[in-house]
Amino acid sequence: MAAQKEKALAPHEALELHEMLRSEITGYRKLQATMIMVEDNELKDFMKESMNYKRENIEQLRNFILAQGKLQ
Repeated sequence: MAAQKEKALAPHEALELHEMLRSEITGYRKLQATMIMVEDNELKDFMKESMNYKRENIEQLRNFILAQGKLQ
């Protein structure tokens, strides 16, 4: 029981995680929306890599948040 309390997120930590997740999702959506207008292939490749990185971050944050919810 004590180990679970140590792993539980403080309210300010939960808010920070939510803010990080929201920022990653917003960045992903902006890249996705802008991709249509980009003609330069090198820039498109960079944007695709950035989107993949953001998708991975979103998934990691999501998994971490879900795991924290199971502990509480």
